Amino acid sequence: MDSSVTAQGTSAAPYFAAIPSTLPVCRVNVLRLPLFAALALLGLAMCSSAPEPAPRAFVATDTLDSRDGGTIRLGEPAKSRLLAEDPLWERALTLHYDAIVTDGHIDTPSLMLDDAYAFGTRHTPRSGSHHVDLPKMIEGGLDAPFFSIYVSRTYGEAPAATDRALAMIAEAKRQVEALDGIEMAYSTDDVLRITRSGKKAALMGLEGGHALRGSKDVLRLLADGGIRYVTLTHTNTNSWADAATDTVRWNGLNDTGRDLIREMNRLGVLVDLSHVSDSTFYDALAVSEAPVILSHSSVRALTDHPRNITDAMLRALADNGGVIMINFFSRYIAQDGSTSATLDDIIDHIDHAVQIAGVDYVGLGSDFDGVPFLPRGMGDATRLPHITYGLLKRGYSDDDVRKILGGNTLRVLAEAERIGAKLRGER
Repeated sequence: MDSSVTAQGTSAAPYFAAIPSTLPVCRVNVLRLPLFAALALLGLAMCSSAPEPAPRAFVATDTLDSRDGGTIRLGEPAKSRLLAEDPLWERALTLHYDAIVTDGHIDTPSLMLDDAYAFGTRHTPRSGSHHVDLPKMIEGGLDAPFFSIYVSRTYGEAPAATDRALAMIAEAKRQVEALDGIEMAYSTDDVLRITRSGKKAALMGLEGGHALRGSKDVLRLLADGGIRYVTLTHTNTNSWADAATDTVRWNGLNDTGRDLIREMNRLGVLVDLSHVSDSTFYDALAVSEAPVILSHSSVRALTDHPRNITDAMLRALADNGGVIMINFFSRYIAQDGSTSATLDDIIDHIDHAVQIAGVDYVGLGSDFDGVPFLPRGMGDATRLPHITYGLLKRGYSDDDVRKILGGNTLRVLAEAERIGAKLRGER
């Protein structure tokens, strides 16, 4: 959830961010030197060329077949209109509904708990809400979103914050379990099984690490309840991690924060670095043994906002093997930081992240039902096929589009599960 858009301050990048990526190249005219001296100089790598960049620590191996065999569910006359508009739409629709489409962050559970929002009923979109429900998921081909279990900063780090999270988890489960076309998912295998059976899958992530109250016991309680990621902060710096839009307290993580990340790794719970300060981001990468995620963030090179991440952070994320899921909030993707973003701005942020980090490290994290302004052309979940079309229009291959739509996110979730099992000594 990203209703707050004003930055109050960000922490400095870590010391190593200032180190230049290349060293100066020696400029020597070897033709004017004696032959033995010229050969000696040519043998010195630092004097003959700039150093090669260090190899990345992680190479993506997407072993997941992110297909569910789904058929086109877009209704008429919309489908016929699109096919008449551009023959590429036939390929886009076939690809989109056959892919497993994930979304790293939707805030619909807040509506479910607070407003008696019936998830199985189709709702007319409103400004800032009613973007997702089961009928819209079916029409838009959204297969496996992460339900955000959002806890406002106003709860602080009191027991009421944990109670709020538990109440929202219970309500999300209650509604999903009462519906025929969707099931709760707690693992990658669950997502694959459920979506390939023709149903939708719902995962859960905690937004607001203050709800953990700095306690590994609370973390384990929420993980047992089905939480599959933890966003370390929301808009507020908490007792163990600095946020991107609050005052600096720890210059990143403190020892409690590091211990909590190690426990997330052990439990197979993803570490989510949306909302955190730059220093917290780098501290978390230094600690985590598993790939991390940014469940709903975009890129700072295009939209200069502290909630977005820099190109250096994108490269570090790729080294870690994680994934950034591009946020649709207009003020995070419009290049002037306004509320007048378009669908093309979403594609631009995806494209930039792919160019810098690589296609294996980018996904979707809409922030549906949690933001007041969405781009023109992306009014709710039914518009998701337009992202697939937009990527194909820009020359992406079918395989790469599948990765962005969901394959990358599933790979990272599966890897976190594998590492968790290893740390627990299960295999």
